[in-house]
Amino acid sequence: MSDKNYLLSYDIGSTAIKLILFDQELNPVYQAQKAVKNYEAAGFQYQKAEDWWQLIKELTLEMLKESEIKAAAINAITSTGQMEDCLLLDDQGEPLTEVLLYSDSRAKKEFQFLVDKYSQAKLNQMTANQFDPLMSVNKYLWLQENRPEAFAKHQYLILGAKDYLNFKLTGKNITDYTNASTTGFLDIKEMELNQSFISDLNFDKEILPKLKAAETVIGSLKESAAAELNLKAGIKVVNGSGDVGASTLGAGALKIGDIYSYLGTTAWLAMPSDSISENKNLFSLSSTDGENYIIAGAILNAGQAYDWFLKKMLDYKELNNQVYAEVENKLAALDTKENQSIFIPYLNGERSPLKVNGSNGLFARIGSATDSWQLLAAVLEGVAFSLKHNLLEMTGSSNLFNSERQINLIGGGSKSKIWPQLLANILQCELNVLDLEVAAPSLGAAMLAQKALNKIASYQELRANFKVVKSYRAQAEYEAHYQAKFEDYLQLVESIF
Repeated sequence: MSDKNYLLSYDIGSTAIKLILFDQELNPVYQAQKAVKNYEAAGFQYQKAEDWWQLIKELTLEMLKESEIKAAAINAITSTGQMEDCLLLDDQGEPLTEVLLYSDSRAKKEFQFLVDKYSQAKLNQMTANQFDPLMSVNKYLWLQENRPEAFAKHQYLILGAKDYLNFKLTGKNITDYTNASTTGFLDIKEMELNQSFISDLNFDKEILPKLKAAETVIGSLKESAAAELNLKAGIKVVNGSGDVGASTLGAGALKIGDIYSYLGTTAWLAMPSDSISENKNLFSLSSTDGENYIIAGAILNAGQAYDWFLKKMLDYKELNNQVYAEVENKLAALDTKENQSIFIPYLNGERSPLKVNGSNGLFARIGSATDSWQLLAAVLEGVAFSLKHNLLEMTGSSNLFNSERQINLIGGGSKSKIWPQLLANILQCELNVLDLEVAAPSLGAAMLAQKALNKIASYQELRANFKVVKSYRAQAEYEAHYQAKFEDYLQLVESIF
């Protein structure tokens, strides 16, 4: 094994940090993860960069101890992670603030300031998205107002989790186009930092991150970081991408028109595109190379809604594989066509394809014969209807829904016994569950490294790496039922929200 070279990848997620070591053929040879601590105070949601680095060190040292791989055999590092963060560092690269997460909504006042200054329509145009309080530029202004001492000292603004890791590894503050897309700082049409914000708001351009394609070697592992990680100095460090960009590659959506879906606690659909979406309730992000785009429809309530019903309505104290198996056996025995109840899954509001604030989940079409299992089935259907609503908005045509359309499915929901088939029936497509040995973001980060290191000329060369575990075709006998129910769902959504 000593004559081989290996690629070390990190994924800094919202709940865990994953380390995966890949060989030259992108086969995982070692993987581990550690839970990352989330903090909440006064409604603020944040993590700590110090926690990230400590976990990175622990994972790396354990990998070197537990695997047969020697540090000298690792020739590149790549990463991915949660997007839309906000973190200030001092001139020595030490954190001055906590990491304000993408989900942190503390900057409502600053958001309104920008809306009053520019107008919502102008901000939407500037960012090519629905400008909202979660974007990092609002949080940057919040820190300026509420943490003046830290703001006065800061020399680096970090906009993504993997960007902080790369800074620790190389001393360079660089972000990628995909990560920058939803921060408010990117002029996505020009693929450069938003000059209006920089000028009008007196931002110091030297403090902001530089923009580079994800498939770029941005530097080499510096001596101090190498010593802490017990790695060799000089290892090439690849920029990597925010998790949406990495996931798109890692889910096999490699060309314009490919579509994939992630089904987990939250869910989304995304597809490479050659144009920005006109629908500002969807997300238009840059592709990893900054040359095209990724259109995404993201929903806040998917597996989260499923688990909510099991815990709160069916009184399951603990959820595990055995519980899910029992529940899904009962659901599989239901006569779906007899269930008229509808669930709108906006338990925690919604982001796409329309903005909904607060707790707005609801059941409708309930009768005296409706039981708890029919309501649970409606929850799973409601998530699928929400995804179909997004897909319809993404493509702009109901002609999308035919048996020829193929969508790759990833995430924990893909392992369900009933949800993939239900999703195929409602989306009216062929749904392919991929045989991924690792999570899609980590695989995507490794693919980016292959491109950066000139191992491949095009991602299409890796298409054979994506093998299908199982395909679910839309069942014709459910088409009329679910089409009518989806139209009812849309009517309810449009009349209420």
